[in-house]
Amino acid sequence: MAKPWEEAEDAEHKVRARIERAKLWKSKVRPTYWVILREDLIRKPLLPPEQMAEQLKHIVEVIRSTQSVLQILPDTTIGYPLMMGGEVRVMTFSDAPPVVWVEGTFNGESIDYPPLVTDHRRSYDLLRAAALPPKASLALIEEAARGYRDEAQEQA
Repeated sequence: MAKPWEEAEDAEHKVRARIERAKLWKSKVRPTYWVILREDLIRKPLLPPEQMAEQLKHIVEVIRSTQSVLQILPDTTIGYPLMMGGEVRVMTFSDAPPVVWVEGTFNGESIDYPPLVTDHRRSYDLLRAAALPPKASLALIEEAARGYRDEAQEQA
């Protein structure tokens, strides 16, 4: 947990807000989503095996049902674009210039200065090129989910 000192009510409020935002994916008009995750987020469990299997299965279902794109950046990748940037979101709009959202552990910042947006977009493009293809990425997640499911059954 990033902030173990956070009040339970504050954490619960954030969880409720995230659940509310998730409804966006069930609407007819939804954003296009392309995400790149580091492989260690799948291979180094944050939850017990059964819950990891459920989370990974859910990720695959969301990606497939929303026609989104997910890529995995392999653990073997050494030195890659945006590795020091925390979470980076490149947002494009049909009626406004693109914006980048950069988020760290305790803060976030929107960037709309065109040269910086261009730099972030180029870096993101290079990161996409370094990641596994989408089909291979989903296969890797499904394989990891099976492994966690098997591990959970062995522990039962």
